[in-house]
Amino acid sequence: MKRFFLLFALIFAFSTAQAQPEKWALGVKVGEPTGFNLRKYGDKNALDITVGTYSSLLKKKAYREGEYASIGFMLNGSYLWFVPMFNDRMIAYGGAGIQINSRKYYPNVTHKEVHTNNISTGPSFTGGLEFFFAQKPTSFFIEGGGYVELLPKVLYFSPNLNVGLRHNF
Repeated sequence: MKRFFLLFALIFAFSTAQAQPEKWALGVKVGEPTGFNLRKYGDKNALDITVGTYSSLLKKKAYREGEYASIGFMLNGSYLWFVPMFNDRMIAYGGAGIQINSRKYYPNVTHKEVHTNNISTGPSFTGGLEFFFAQKPTSFFIEGGGYVELLPKVLYFSPNLNVGLRHNF
């Protein structure tokens, strides 16, 4: 009987709260990539910009004949579509964009003093869930996706997975 009341209370909490996203959100994400996030919400879409680090958290450092440095700079811009759920307490979203990275590349892994600064770019794709806390302008999100480098190495895939918090205003 306790489980029934707990389940009823949970469903009631999700069905009565109205915590939809505002027009803008500023946040931080941790994982791959890690960085600061700015989001502009539309009616059923959003523009998402992330500035941060691009690392080898989810993949090997091996790259072409050499090796990438472990951490670099990353800029990602994505256009997202979202679907509100549970009376706007949560949204599911997905979309595509472009990512630009800057990292050191070591052509010979035995000689770490010789390196070049690599600029890489390619399309990215993202999908996630964002949960809006009741009566607070804060949201929690989890998202995943990937980045496919086209330049300088064609079809080099890098998976992305992160969690974060946003302040909606």
